[in-house]
Amino acid sequence: MYIQLVNDLHDLRKRTARFWRVALHLHSIDSHDWGNAKGANKELNSRDKFTGAQGEKTFSNKLKEQLNLCAITDHMKCGYAASVSQQVGLNDEFMILPGMEVNFRPEAALGSLRIHLLVILREGSTKEDFAKLFEGQTSIPSDGKRTGNEEVSDITLRDWVDRVHKNNGICIAAHVESDTGVRCRFRQTARETLKLFSDATPEQQERENDVGDQLKEYLFNSELDGIEIHKSSHAPHYNWISNRDGEHKWIPTVLTFDAHCVEQFERKERITYLKMTTLGLKGLKDALKFPDTRIRFPESLPALPSPSLRGIRINGDSNSFFEDLTVAFAENLNCIIGVRGSGKSTLVEALRYVFGYNRSLDDLGPLAKPIRDLQRANLAGCLIELVYRTSGGEERVLRATFDEKSDYVTKVYTLDGDYCEVADVEASQEYPLRLFGWSEIESLGRSHRRQRELLDRLIPELNPVLDKRRDMRSNLAINRKIVEKAISEAQAAFEVSDNEIRRYTEFKKDFDKLNTEDVKVLFAALDFEKAKRNLLVKVYENSTNLYKDLFTSDRTWLLNEIDDVLENASSTLRDWWVTDESQKLGIVDLESQIKQQLQGAAEKAREFAELVKAHGQELKTKIDEINTSLQKQFEENTSLQKVADLRANAESRLKRVEKLRREYQDKWDKLNVALNDRAKLTHQIVTTQNEISGIRARYNDRLEATLNRFLPDRMKVTISLNPSGDAANFEAWLQLTFGARSHQVKHIRKFLEDNVSPVEFSEMILAQNFDRLVGISETTEGSGEFSSDDVDVLKNNTRTSEQDQAADVLILAEGGKRLLNVLDLQETEWDDEEAILLNGIPVNEKSPGQRSSAMLPLIALAETTPLIIDQPEDNLDKRLIGTVLAGVLAELKEKRQIIVCTHDPNILVGGDAEQIVVLDAQSDKKGRVDQHGSIDNDDIIQTVVDLLEGGDEAFERREQRYKGRASKY
Repeated sequence: MYIQLVNDLHDLRKRTARFWRVALHLHSIDSHDWGNAKGANKELNSRDKFTGAQGEKTFSNKLKEQLNLCAITDHMKCGYAASVSQQVGLNDEFMILPGMEVNFRPEAALGSLRIHLLVILREGSTKEDFAKLFEGQTSIPSDGKRTGNEEVSDITLRDWVDRVHKNNGICIAAHVESDTGVRCRFRQTARETLKLFSDATPEQQERENDVGDQLKEYLFNSELDGIEIHKSSHAPHYNWISNRDGEHKWIPTVLTFDAHCVEQFERKERITYLKMTTLGLKGLKDALKFPDTRIRFPESLPALPSPSLRGIRINGDSNSFFEDLTVAFAENLNCIIGVRGSGKSTLVEALRYVFGYNRSLDDLGPLAKPIRDLQRANLAGCLIELVYRTSGGEERVLRATFDEKSDYVTKVYTLDGDYCEVADVEASQEYPLRLFGWSEIESLGRSHRRQRELLDRLIPELNPVLDKRRDMRSNLAINRKIVEKAISEAQAAFEVSDNEIRRYTEFKKDFDKLNTEDVKVLFAALDFEKAKRNLLVKVYENSTNLYKDLFTSDRTWLLNEIDDVLENASSTLRDWWVTDESQKLGIVDLESQIKQQLQGAAEKAREFAELVKAHGQELKTKIDEINTSLQKQFEENTSLQKVADLRANAESRLKRVEKLRREYQDKWDKLNVALNDRAKLTHQIVTTQNEISGIRARYNDRLEATLNRFLPDRMKVTISLNPSGDAANFEAWLQLTFGARSHQVKHIRKFLEDNVSPVEFSEMILAQNFDRLVGISETTEGSGEFSSDDVDVLKNNTRTSEQDQAADVLILAEGGKRLLNVLDLQETEWDDEEAILLNGIPVNEKSPGQRSSAMLPLIALAETTPLIIDQPEDNLDKRLIGTVLAGVLAELKEKRQIIVCTHDPNILVGGDAEQIVVLDAQSDKKGRVDQHGSIDNDDIIQTVVDLLEGGDEAFERREQRYKGRASKY
């Protein structure tokens, strides 16, 4: 179903830049040392095997197995290389460039020995093209007559390189660190020069720093396109600061391959990876211009960022801004450009909608309304289909039809169109994305909470602890329902029978008054038998309730409501269930077995209840006999008869109220059990919060160093960490609970904010013990200490229970309202207060531009998930865009996919964008895709100049204006 969409996206990515396997120093069979390498297979490397058209094809096929682009550079010869290059021709996946390893005799100042240079011309170049390089070199014969020992001389390196460039080639210093390399020549010359000074010490005769400075200037001035090194670890030796313009510059470095036999074609450790849009000399030149982003070695080759967005298709109608739009994304840096009103922000908002982020729009405050207005105006009637590659390598399609009345409607499908059961794309964590629309970055700097969230993402160790705290708070919410139910049941138990429980003290006093010691002796036998029967009555009630529970008609069975579902289902679904699935599950037989077992258990409970009832009946008979006996005794004594009757009435009332009291006490005990469980949870939350604070503190210095790495020296970011300092919700609770009625209440409220956490305060409330606060000085100047009077105020305002004298039990204060308020307190979230400071001042107090510049590294560094930013250059001056933003994007695009909508060319060029998508406004209500491609493509470059630089004339005018200025640096 979605295969064609994937194919379309693949075609659109053909003009994006990616890493190719490259070797620029291969020898052919015409090389004088071909086949002489140690361990070479003489039969495999025989000249006959690779000569002629078929042999050249065999030779190129051997290379194709290991490489994408290679240059054959024989010693002073190019015939075979030119022939093979022409035979391979232009190819999307493999190409051979013709080249030559030139013996070059440098200027006399570098000594008498020659150095080697690799000269590479464009694909398809002939021997005649190479011959033009040797004009004036009378000692060099034609290609077929050369021995490989000829030398280029009487020309400076700079002039030679210029000659190569004029012939559309490149020139690379070969194996620069070997005995015939230019670095060795410089070292030798330095030694010989120092020997002229009689007072030179042995240490002075080898000064690597001096050699490095001289070599650096020589290589920069020669305009070499690159140098060949033996080990990738040597590349930093050529990462210099140029004295000419003060910028950090590289002499591009590539690994020497220098293969002399077929077996050496497989040396993967010698491959250089160059990022190019298309294979060929042009792609090679582009890569050498940007060594920091375009050249990688085997051990530094980055894995493709994962997960990633592969592309998006929007199918609209006549009312939609995009009627038919397909955009492909590269794995690294993607830049969406176009005139204002071409739909860049619309594309971002389509992505926001399909990922379900509309649900959190209200968190953006005043930005939410314009976002919804834009979506409503431009996405109406649009079907949005996004291809997403997960971290597991699976490609899924996220599909959503825009509906302004629904914030989340996305469904997930395989490429074959099979529906995937994903209830929530964001919650599943299989499709992560970070999206920042217009001005959202600047707004982050206004919120300490969001700053803390971004900082937390930089600490992998913190994630499991944060998850643990989140789970604990979820468990606290579950416990709350249990506590609320227990409160309700306790209140109901207390209020039953018109609060008759409150007559307990009265009824007990009445009974005790009648139940003198003499009366106790008289009724001892009767009371004992009644006590035994009461015990059996309780057992009978329990067994009867057990029977009812086992035999309840309200029980949920396996087949409950299945018939209702099937009644409205299709015949196909009914047939599948009745004849197939229900048979496989054996659900009918299983439900029958369960019912039989429960009925058997219920019957046993019923039989036991009857047995207990019979025993109780025997006791009742005995009680009746005792009553009859006592009645006979009382016939002759009316005083005893009166006492007996009054005592029986008082006992009956007391027993009735005692039963109510026992039932209430049971409910009260259940409430305390629930509160004790809750106390364990809150204690765990405090412990976990302390652990979180400790982790953040340990990482603080490291995070500061990471963030400052991207910022100029004039901007220094620091992180302010105040453990448990984010207590805004606690402050709101205190304000609601205590109000601001008096100076003392205000003082107490401020003291609690500064000295205790919500959980600690809730523990004090429930224990009604605030003694440990007494004597602590308030942090606010002039507020004094916490006193015993303050404790009395707290007790009066927070007591959750009180003694009911009439019922002689503890009851909830204010009908449980105070305890519910404590539950709110326990669930009040608090956290560490973290703030980003720029030059010592909180960024929320800085200008929008300064806020954005401080937050950009934090946003980009926080994760490796895809990142989308709409116009990140907004609020930034050009200097910050060039020094901060472009640098951040260029470095981090290898770790995460980045998609930016921009109007600034510095982002495209400085970030070395792999994919540029050009949108065009057909009218003020319609937009379309005009172009796809990397910054290497000529048409893309022209579009960038036209759209973002003001056109060729304006660009050239600025260039001319800046030329004199640039020479000063």
